Amino acid sequence: MANTLNYSKSPAGEAQFALKLFGQLAKSESGRNIVLSPSSIRTGLAIAYLGAEGSTADELKLGLGLEGAGKNDVAEKLAQLLAKGQWEKASGDEGGPKLKYANRIFVGQRFQLAQAYQDLVSKNFAAAAENVNFTQSADAAKRINSWVEEQTHQQIKDLIDPASVDADTSAVLVNAIYFKADWQSSFPDYATYASDFVNHGGRKVSVDTMFQEDFFRFGELPELKAKALELTYAGTDIVFLIILPQEEQGLAFLEEKLVGVDLSEISSQLSRRKVRVQLPKFKFEFDVPLQAALEELGIRKLFSPEANLSSLLRESEPLRISEVKHKAIIEVNEKGTTASGATFVQVAVESLLIGEEVFEFSADHPFFFAIRDAQNTLFLGHVSQL
Repeated sequence: MANTLNYSKSPAGEAQFALKLFGQLAKSESGRNIVLSPSSIRTGLAIAYLGAEGSTADELKLGLGLEGAGKNDVAEKLAQLLAKGQWEKASGDEGGPKLKYANRIFVGQRFQLAQAYQDLVSKNFAAAAENVNFTQSADAAKRINSWVEEQTHQQIKDLIDPASVDADTSAVLVNAIYFKADWQSSFPDYATYASDFVNHGGRKVSVDTMFQEDFFRFGELPELKAKALELTYAGTDIVFLIILPQEEQGLAFLEEKLVGVDLSEISSQLSRRKVRVQLPKFKFEFDVPLQAALEELGIRKLFSPEANLSSLLRESEPLRISEVKHKAIIEVNEKGTTASGATFVQVAVESLLIGEEVFEFSADHPFFFAIRDAQNTLFLGHVSQL
């Protein structure tokens, strides 16, 4: 079962940005539950990149790992990656999976937005820049918050605090993502009961815990002192990857190692096995200002008085991003990421195999998770206390 990870294959572009950003936050917020969407944050910052020039643009391109020659090229490549982000329209099925990105730069009313910039971003990302009057802070916050709420099916509320914007605010970059899907193999309701979870720091708590035994992609990762499991979502190629440290308080060691490893590489190490899975139900939100973590990744000019966002404006004026605001919510339960009552009848010939070895996967202490497909890391997070 044990496989060797190829450390030479370090993650590129999107994946590298995702793990570096997560690594920064995981260190500073080790005792807190984290969930964030690197692909959504990266898209929001790429929308700023399309309006940037000079060293501001260079820092963004490098820090985000953007690929493409000119801005049009970058925008097209990114838009292709996000094309699958409009499923709910495509599937049309109420119970089907939903994935939706919402990215927008809200710019103070005193700045005139350049038409060429508006055309570029609306062609590739739908309208992505809008003027608001920050001098009326309560109205501006309400406008931004209601837009985010609408984009995320009323899940994400009160993203912006009216006290955080004022007449001096020139621009706020907002991004949100909404994802909802059912497990391919749901956890039976009757098998959920209270069980112990050992929190970050060692305190034991009793939490509602789900159980099932089935065939899943599973693997042991000795170099990471961990094991990994993938739970698939019905009707999508998106998976919920859990990496569980062998040691009860081994999460910090694991996350330090993960910064240099491509998650696709970990996925490729897994194989279909019969696994007895124990996973706590959880729901939490995570909301953190990103400026400090992004500056650690080399994206500094964007927030400074020297920021050059001249392509965004009709007339060049000093404009900087006051804040990058991101909030994400995750709920994991028997049905999937949010309850929706759809049942899946499984016909598994494999379960007739007798004498199949059963592997144990008990997520009863802090663990790392990712929600991802082959191209994008939709969410990264860790559960450190329940």
